[in-house]
Amino acid sequence: MTLQAVAQILGGIGVIASLIYVAIQIRNNARATRAATYQAVSSAFISMWDSLADNPEKMALVLKSFDDFDSLDRVGKARMRMANMAYMRRYENAWFQRKVGTLREQDWQAVLGDLEALMSVPGTREIWALVKNRSGAEFRVFVDAMAARYAAKAGE
Repeated sequence: MTLQAVAQILGGIGVIASLIYVAIQIRNNARATRAATYQAVSSAFISMWDSLADNPEKMALVLKSFDDFDSLDRVGKARMRMANMAYMRRYENAWFQRKVGTLREQDWQAVLGDLEALMSVPGTREIWALVKNRSGAEFRVFVDAMAARYAAKAGE
């Protein structure tokens, strides 16, 4: 074997080793991205739930809007529209992260369960109709279908 052949073999081994190293780095980066996404999504929902749990007046307003949004005064309705926009932005973010692959399906299913529970409430569907144009078109279609399903179950 000539020196040139040995050099070519060693060069090929070096290229293969480099590709393996890059593949490992990409896999580790993907894991880190998924972990960071999960943490960000979880933190957003935890802060939302904590703010409700820590504020009885806000919790009472949310519960009243669930039952009868129309019974709220002007300020209450405005507060609930703003709150719903914030809540739905969190859900839209999780939906988007799942769509692009940075949120695992099983993690999305947990978030989806919460969204389904919210959309099963008439007041939430009523508020959604008022604020949905603040969401992206694809997400709007997704939530509208869910809202329609629950409205049909409720005989609305």
